[in-house]
Amino acid sequence: MDPKLLSRYQSSTGASAYRRKYERSWMRRLSNRRELAIVDRALERAGATGRILDCPCGAGRLTPTILQHAEHVVCADISEQMIEQAREALAPLALAGAVTFQVASAADLPMEDDTFDTAVCHRLIHHMADREERAAVFAEMARVASRRVVISFSDDSTWKGRSQRRRGVHRRRSALMPADMFAEAAAHGLRPMGAPLRLNGFHSLVAIAIFEVGVGVGRA
Repeated sequence: MDPKLLSRYQSSTGASAYRRKYERSWMRRLSNRRELAIVDRALERAGATGRILDCPCGAGRLTPTILQHAEHVVCADISEQMIEQAREALAPLALAGAVTFQVASAADLPMEDDTFDTAVCHRLIHHMADREERAAVFAEMARVASRRVVISFSDDSTWKGRSQRRRGVHRRRSALMPADMFAEAAAHGLRPMGAPLRLNGFHSLVAIAIFEVGVGVGRA
């Protein structure tokens, strides 16, 4: 992950700005609603239930949607500042006992095996250009989830992805073809449950893959 991006994400100013990011314009609010709807669809397809991990949780944007499928959500993030933003945003849910918080890296989770029914990892993989870095996240998600893993990625098979490749556009994110995404995940015992869900056919950032946790590397 880009050190500059990570540094900004871990700063108080960056965390505060990130929390407000999806409220800055009607276009961003509309995009947020559509994105939450596709996350909801992914969790429905996964049959998610019980305890669910939201990592990285950011400022808690996805958590209320995840809670529609869960009895309890653990919000984890590598950034203490982002966790503080999430605590503030989700205070009523935390008070009701529906949400707890933990500072943790998606690549090194301090949870026991099979702690959650489902692990959700949204808007992280596309920041990782290094395959080994992504592998650590796949491995940890597969380890702590007993049934399902839901991971977003930047889909390079879309019209926008193909167009950017042809024009040689420099992208700040790491895009993957779905087959490559599935192959990397398979090395950690994750089996895809159908084709990825996409925000639309032209959007190359938000695609969500749903995986069944099976027997594979790191699992017995």
